[in-house]
Amino acid sequence: MRIAVFSDVHSNHTALEACFRTAEARGADLWVFLGDYVSDCANPRATMELLYRARREHDCVFIKGNREEYILGHHKNGSDWQYGMSTGSLLYTYRNLTAEDLAFLEALPNVRVINPNGKSEICLCHGSPEKTRETLHPFSYNVERWLLKIEQPLLMSGHTHRPLVARNGEKTYVNPGAVGIQATETVTAKMAFLESDGRGWQPELVEVPYDVAAAVAELEQCGLPELAGVWGRAIAKQLREGKNYSLFCVERAAELAAGGPVLLEHWAQAARDFGID
Repeated sequence: MRIAVFSDVHSNHTALEACFRTAEARGADLWVFLGDYVSDCANPRATMELLYRARREHDCVFIKGNREEYILGHHKNGSDWQYGMSTGSLLYTYRNLTAEDLAFLEALPNVRVINPNGKSEICLCHGSPEKTRETLHPFSYNVERWLLKIEQPLLMSGHTHRPLVARNGEKTYVNPGAVGIQATETVTAKMAFLESDGRGWQPELVEVPYDVAAAVAELEQCGLPELAGVWGRAIAKQLREGKNYSLFCVERAAELAAGGPVLLEHWAQAARDFGID
């Protein structure tokens, strides 16, 4: 049995289509999606339509990511999101989703345990089994802690945008990396495959080339560099180069604010520091 694993699409439907072609070419029996389907890139509806197509044509399992939690929280309770700021990306995404999309995202669980081969269970989550935003970084104690804590022999999550296979005794952790926005200084889409050996699962991390220029052009054409301010421009540069400029700008702006409120001038200086036009 073969499982294809996708995470952190972030509305990059161009990259997701390329990953779908790879999964279909390799004859995956089950498609697993680990959350963060929308936000940051252009045309979230195209991504949602791809998810619906996958659900119609393949055996699929979906869970919720932190970006879905943000979108649903705004839908239920409102927020102070506004265009021209980093939250403009989320506002653009929300306003381009349908009622069907929101209902689909609302129905997703945060954690799910599956047993596709009937012999070896897999725990699925986005960040960790407790929090969608918890980061399980390479060589992190959090990875070891969760492998010790869970009952299942395999844990899979995304969120960090960094592919990883880690082991602790007979237990394994797999992060497929990000389909849509990279943080590895490479620009290929990332996904994973799991192959059943009759009992457990053997992971393989895979890089998938796609049309990066098309994804950047679409982002620019829809106006996200203006609607999301420095964040939107950082995402465009991140797509082109694979460095985590969006996070760099968030952390640099906070550093410049020195414990006070982060102002537009801090974002502007952060953008200059990282050569973001």
